[in-house]
Amino acid sequence: MRERRRGSIGAPQQWHAPLRWLDARRPHLAAGALACGLASAPALSTRAVPAAALVLVLAAVTWGSAPRARTLAVVLTALAVGAACGAARVSAIDGGAGRAFRVARFDGPAVVLQPPRRTRFGSWAVVELGSGPARGAHVVARAGGGMRWPEGGEPGTAVLVSGSVERPRRIPGARLDWPAFLRRRGIAAELALDTLRATGSRRRGAAGWVDGVRRRAESGVAAGVGSGRAEVARGMVLGQDERIDPLVVADFRRSGLAHLLAVSGQNVVLLCAIALPLLAAAGLGIRGRVASLTALVSLYVLVAGAGPSLQRAAAMAVAGLAALAAGRARSRWYALLLAAAVTLAVNPRVSGEPGWQLSFAAVVGILLLGPPLRRGLRGLPRPLADGAAMTLAATLATAPIAGHHFNVVSVAGLGANLVALPLVAPIVWLGFVQGALGIAAGAAPVAGPVAMALAGALGRVNGVLIGALVRVAEEFASMPGAQVHLPLRSTASVLAAYAVPAAIWLAVRLLRRTRRPSLAVNGRIGAHTQAALAAWRRASLPKRAGAAALAAALVALAWQHVTGPAAPPDDLTVSFLDVGQGDATLIQDGAGASVLFDAGPPEARVYRLLRKAGVRRLDLAVSTHQSRDHQGGFHELLRRIPTRMMLENGYGTRDPDYHRMLAEADARRVPHVAAHAGQVLHVGRLTIEVLSPQPRGPDQPPPEDPNPIGVAAIVSEGSFDLWLSADAESDAILALPLRPVEAMKVSHHGSADPGLPEVLARLRPRVAAIECGAGNPYGHPTPSTLAALHARVPYVRRTDRDGTVRLTVRGDRMSLD
Repeated sequence: MRERRRGSIGAPQQWHAPLRWLDARRPHLAAGALACGLASAPALSTRAVPAAALVLVLAAVTWGSAPRARTLAVVLTALAVGAACGAARVSAIDGGAGRAFRVARFDGPAVVLQPPRRTRFGSWAVVELGSGPARGAHVVARAGGGMRWPEGGEPGTAVLVSGSVERPRRIPGARLDWPAFLRRRGIAAELALDTLRATGSRRRGAAGWVDGVRRRAESGVAAGVGSGRAEVARGMVLGQDERIDPLVVADFRRSGLAHLLAVSGQNVVLLCAIALPLLAAAGLGIRGRVASLTALVSLYVLVAGAGPSLQRAAAMAVAGLAALAAGRARSRWYALLLAAAVTLAVNPRVSGEPGWQLSFAAVVGILLLGPPLRRGLRGLPRPLADGAAMTLAATLATAPIAGHHFNVVSVAGLGANLVALPLVAPIVWLGFVQGALGIAAGAAPVAGPVAMALAGALGRVNGVLIGALVRVAEEFASMPGAQVHLPLRSTASVLAAYAVPAAIWLAVRLLRRTRRPSLAVNGRIGAHTQAALAAWRRASLPKRAGAAALAAALVALAWQHVTGPAAPPDDLTVSFLDVGQGDATLIQDGAGASVLFDAGPPEARVYRLLRKAGVRRLDLAVSTHQSRDHQGGFHELLRRIPTRMMLENGYGTRDPDYHRMLAEADARRVPHVAAHAGQVLHVGRLTIEVLSPQPRGPDQPPPEDPNPIGVAAIVSEGSFDLWLSADAESDAILALPLRPVEAMKVSHHGSADPGLPEVLARLRPRVAAIECGAGNPYGHPTPSTLAALHARVPYVRRTDRDGTVRLTVRGDRMSLD
């Protein structure tokens, strides 16, 4: 009998259990195959329909020839249907997008579909063209810095526009493939606006009704919250992050809390959690509650903009509610697969969106890794264990995708999400109630003042909570090592990042199953492990909490030791900081003194670069002239890093941002003096000789162009001289008493300057650094400037390609990093 069980007759029986397991999960496999077919349609393009027909033939043959393989036939059928439907949907999307190219220029009505996003050079918004051959096409309308969107560009606003229709172009050096980004959204063209005028009207119909609901909800959510925090509230509750301060967004992203500013599955769960008790209290039965929740979730999706993560969450919620109404056990995996199919049916290209990928990866990670992690944290309080398990699972599951798209992964997010956990639910719940009150105030004008007063009272509470959340993001973002670089550039590297840990986990499982328990060493290890676990479970809750806190503190100290800022250099070091399209040059004398010329734009967060360089205190900060890409970073720097003195060059400017910087210096008791030619300052071992600007007369008006009167100076230590000239070019520089130097910062980010060869002939530097941003629209550095530099300077570096350029001086020798 034993021989027969091991022989060929009994072998096929081994496959019965796996086949039965697959047959029992036929709906799961069908939903997954449908999603795969939809996702493959854009890649297959015109070959999608023939490929689907071939797969259908294979499915029919499989169904008829092998009864045990009918599950495979169902999977093949779903795959073929998905590919065919996806191809049809892609064709429809591309056909609608292509209507924009039926005209070279457009002059007529349009409707704003999404709030405008600000850029350094203007703004852009998605609009729907309303007349002519291009009617119905969605395009990106680009407005110059002098243009203003009527009613702030609120969705549904009707406008009159004119401009040329252009194809989107990829920005050189930028990671984002802009044309592909737009194509995934069904947009094939840009409209370079010449005029932008209001019509005084709005779109009508069902879309207009949703616009009205959204406006009333916005007013309720923002009531009483306070300036700056209202934008965060709208982002967290309604997904409208366009108006949030970019610095706040950067802090949330760096601290791993960026997902809170975009509506997602968390919002849907919290919405159902707050609505379900109210529906039960109203006496509705299970089906009535399910129907009401489905309608509520659907309305929320429309009002909040229906982004990829919200589409996924809504589809999962509706699937779960339908299963609840039918009295069937809910399958989280089936709901997830169904959500993937639904979102891909809407737009098969959405699978290329980082947000879609991160959303599904996070849910998969929580479903797979959440339970074992929760069991491992069993000794902690239940809410803390659940929050820690979900955060860690989502972080691990999304890390490879984040590294692929953004090159970095937030390590601080593990702690930041735990600290923020008690704040998030109250903020979103209060926001929901405020939004509902805002909608009620608009629907019932008589009770409107009372509703808005109540919304304002709740908003004041919510403003305090949001302020605390912003502070959490700010503090965790400022931690050393808050982000780690994980540059997974190829799809293969992302797959390997998932496959290798999975293979290790499987290998460990197999080893555990096949190991011989009789081995003494395994027995001892197992006994010790069991004893340790038993002792941990017997310990009281305060002891376990104390041990966990001690372990966390030790890990934090070790992490800070590994990733903390470096010590100040022991040699003279000049750092041409990579702040994008802007200027910031740090000089450290090797004995502890540090001087900073300019602080770049605000979004560069230059104070973090200084901390990374070992700067604990600035001895001198120099603001060379009034320009956002030079002095914008000083606002935050003055708050973050103690500064002994400031040399400023407003030169009579009336710019309010520059005067705000000076007010911040006064508030922090940082003395500041006006720069002028002839000044000589001694900071540590450094000598700073100011050559420009000339002293300004009492009645002399400020110049229209501040670049020629920027601070030009020579910074010296021993035999080393460094030339710094901000944005002043040869027409202003050649009049100064120049002398040979060892190194220089190239003026004005490497812009075209016909007199540069003569400047170089007088300076004769050995090192020249260009501070400019990748993909800047000015073409900096220009070919003529690069040619002049390479002809006369042995070593030329640029921050857009080389990152921060460090020049170290040891005696009479220089080295570049």
